[in-house]
Amino acid sequence: MTTLEKVNASVALRLSVSKSKTFGDCAKKYKFAYIEKLPQKEFSFHTFGKFVHKVLEDFHSEYINGSNEKFNTVMSKAFKAAKSEFKLANEMQKEAYDIIDAYLKLLVINNDVKKVISVEKKFDFAISDKVVLNGMIDRIQLDDDGILHVADYKTTKNKKYLKNDWLQLLTYAYVIWSENQNIKNIRGSYILLRHNFEYITKDFSLEEILEVKNKYETYAKQIEEERLWTAAPTRLCEYCSYLDICDEGRAAVRPKISIGKTAW
Repeated sequence: MTTLEKVNASVALRLSVSKSKTFGDCAKKYKFAYIEKLPQKEFSFHTFGKFVHKVLEDFHSEYINGSNEKFNTVMSKAFKAAKSEFKLANEMQKEAYDIIDAYLKLLVINNDVKKVISVEKKFDFAISDKVVLNGMIDRIQLDDDGILHVADYKTTKNKKYLKNDWLQLLTYAYVIWSENQNIKNIRGSYILLRHNFEYITKDFSLEEILEVKNKYETYAKQIEEERLWTAAPTRLCEYCSYLDICDEGRAAVRPKISIGKTAW
């Protein structure tokens, strides 16, 4: 594997799951965010996600580091720490509390705490002489059958879009394999926090994991060759940071209403 030291920083493209997906969804948004580096708007659902992620990270970190305190004691401290860092509306804070409370009850039933061996694992390494891959894995655990299991917490209310989208988890599997190339398969899951911690899970073969490198090299080539940066508007443009400066996006979510000769 190419190391960061061997990569020419002037030609290497830094890619992540979110960057790659942004380009795949809308090249114009990619240009705004990663080339022009325009500020990105912080929506309330972003803050909510960061809040819950922070609670779960701090909670599991305590036990990874050997804590013997009771679950509710450690979780209470983690929740208070998140409250001091992120400001949520009362309604969202109540929802976050309910999610964490439900999580505690499941931990007691399933006794999964000792399975979790890493949280918020950062990675930043070159996969070729032109592409550097970076990001963070929410959670890694060792399952009872001995298979390493990478997981990403999701706070989405609509889980349908995740059913056939494995790139994020495959990327994490590739990172784990890169550190130990004797591994033959890795399990991946999206953990749906707003759906009673439902798991969307798949076991990845080594062939599937190794294909990740080609996917990112393809993204890098497409980005390098892109010239038009064309918008791909959908109704989801309503949640785009750049809606106010994107004509195509505004047209998708704020269409003019015409009656006779009047339009507004």
